[in-house]
Amino acid sequence: MADPSISLLSSTDFNPDKYVKELSQSCVGGQELIRLRKTIHGLYETTNENLKRNVYKNYIQFIDTAKEISHLESEMYQLSHLLTEQRSLLNSLYNTSILGDDTTVAVEAESNEENSEERDEEIRRQKIACVLEKVEGCASILDVPNIILQHEGFLSELDVAENIPIKNVYAFLFSEGLLLAISNNVNSGKRYKHEAYYELGSLAVVNVRDLGNVKHAFKLLAFPDTRVFQCKSNSSKKDWLDKFEQAKKLRLAHDQQKRETICEKSPSRSISIESSTLNPFDDQEEEENHPDWLLDIPEELDVCVAQRHFEEALVLLQKAKDYIMQYISSNNQSDHILADIQRKVEQRNVLLTEVLMKELEVNPDKSLQGGLRAARRAVRLLNQLGRSTQSCGLFLKLCSSMLKTQCKRVKREGSTTVYVRYLSSVVFTNMCHMTEEFLRAFPDSPNCASAYVVWASNELNLFSAHFIKQAFMPQTPLSVLTECVVLVRLQCERLCSYGIDLCYQLDGALRTPLSRALKDTRDKFIDAIKVRSLDDKWIPLNLKSKMGLARFLQENNEMGLILDSYVTGDCWLQLTANTMAFTKLYLALIEDCLKLQTSDLLYSIDETLYTVFDAHLRHIEQSLRKESQYEQRKFITNNADFLLNTLLSLVQTKYSDVNQFECAKLSKLKKEYTALLQGVSPTNRNIKYSSTEYL
Repeated sequence: MADPSISLLSSTDFNPDKYVKELSQSCVGGQELIRLRKTIHGLYETTNENLKRNVYKNYIQFIDTAKEISHLESEMYQLSHLLTEQRSLLNSLYNTSILGDDTTVAVEAESNEENSEERDEEIRRQKIACVLEKVEGCASILDVPNIILQHEGFLSELDVAENIPIKNVYAFLFSEGLLLAISNNVNSGKRYKHEAYYELGSLAVVNVRDLGNVKHAFKLLAFPDTRVFQCKSNSSKKDWLDKFEQAKKLRLAHDQQKRETICEKSPSRSISIESSTLNPFDDQEEEENHPDWLLDIPEELDVCVAQRHFEEALVLLQKAKDYIMQYISSNNQSDHILADIQRKVEQRNVLLTEVLMKELEVNPDKSLQGGLRAARRAVRLLNQLGRSTQSCGLFLKLCSSMLKTQCKRVKREGSTTVYVRYLSSVVFTNMCHMTEEFLRAFPDSPNCASAYVVWASNELNLFSAHFIKQAFMPQTPLSVLTECVVLVRLQCERLCSYGIDLCYQLDGALRTPLSRALKDTRDKFIDAIKVRSLDDKWIPLNLKSKMGLARFLQENNEMGLILDSYVTGDCWLQLTANTMAFTKLYLALIEDCLKLQTSDLLYSIDETLYTVFDAHLRHIEQSLRKESQYEQRKFITNNADFLLNTLLSLVQTKYSDVNQFECAKLSKLKKEYTALLQGVSPTNRNIKYSSTEYL
């Protein structure tokens, strides 16, 4: 029995949106939705297996059916040919005179000649239609009057340098050119797909001698391509070469006849009215006499492209287009000669575009020594040809390749800071140079500008990922990370002068690793505070000598701390070594945090500053609770007063200088520990009973 779900999903009036909406309304909770999803996925797998099984089961039948259809097509073609011959034979018998009348014989000859021409034209059309049915994308190429298919067959293309097979092609030789098609992998109903088309006028065929593994081969020379093809046998190769020769001779004869016709119809030639071959009262269609430079412009364009005179080729293209547009606008039509020239000019336009795009393509064999200056010419000409989008894409790919090459030359030597300084300088200096070149090449192009912004964003993402991988190591100190981040931010700000601000993107990429680094630093500070608290004897700091005391006070003055009121005797300070060590580390921490400060990191910075300071004050609080240190309570209170008034005030000043407001969490911390100044343990703090602090 069929599953009702399969019947519902396979029904003709099935609406996916309605089905999903009903499921979301009827299901309660995510578990039911997950179960239904697994059910539908199981139906999908079952249906897929059934389809595969049916295909495997009927595979032989498919092949047999295809063979039968092919045989039937061949038999129908033979039958049509026999019927055409029988009709011609019956017509000739019907018009044959038993008495031998000359008039009947003449009529019969004319009829046979007309039938022969009609039959040849019908065969030609059938062959062209057959090619159109086989090959996809060749309709515009074969849309030429009186084009004839002369030869066709399979060829194997060889690599020009290695002489190894690359791919198989199916070639069609016409009276106008050579069409190459490859197997069509897309299910479009056609066996082949158009790959390339070469005109006979710009094509040269060269015989290749049999040497080693290369046998039965010939070479096609069509600038800028050189291709080698191999035939199945020597006889097949001879047929191809003979057909090429015949096609070229017929084309030359046709061109010569066309020139003679043009000369005869030229207004400069006087035609006698008494001529017996022309009737002066018949309407004669006179063709326009086009200038010689227009008739020779396809060959001139080929020469310019071959000699890499791209600017001259562009001038000739524009000149030909202007003439053709002016002629069509003045006459409201174009003759077949002008249409043929227009088609050839368009082909040369495409050829010139492809050659210029190859100038910008990036490949392993291409040298990047010329840099972006070498690409200016190709970019400028492609923009003039109206291909600014393609030239912009190739230009940005070239920039990416050059930037990648420059980054590979930066080796990891020395400290992390030195490496990051060198790498960031290389990356952003090149990006600034590339921005200048881009603005010069595409000054007024919004589409290209948006593409460049996307490119710059992607390159910055690649650099950020590499920078995070190299700098944010587990054991890297926060001070080193801060210095590296500051260096990268300064380099990134250089792009702002060109109108590209990517600093926000850089800060967003560094937000997560910096938050993780701040958390790790906080944990390390807390562990260090716990270790130092075990060895804290709560005795004044002895600086050994007056000179040592003076040096110590000078160092703290430079950090913003005035400690003269805490000096007793010649070299004693009424603060512990633990308190001064914490002060020095905490001031370094606040400096690093303020250098890293962004709106996204502000919460993490406040939390780090609060937690570290709170951990040290908790150590002082626990010392006040101990009865063994009852005699030292006043000394402990002096240390607490130094931390809460002197150190915390200095920290708030530094914080407000950068953010224009004080840290709310540090202000809250001062209120929580105010009782320490009276020598008692504070009771207004929220104690978490999951810890051992209340014991």
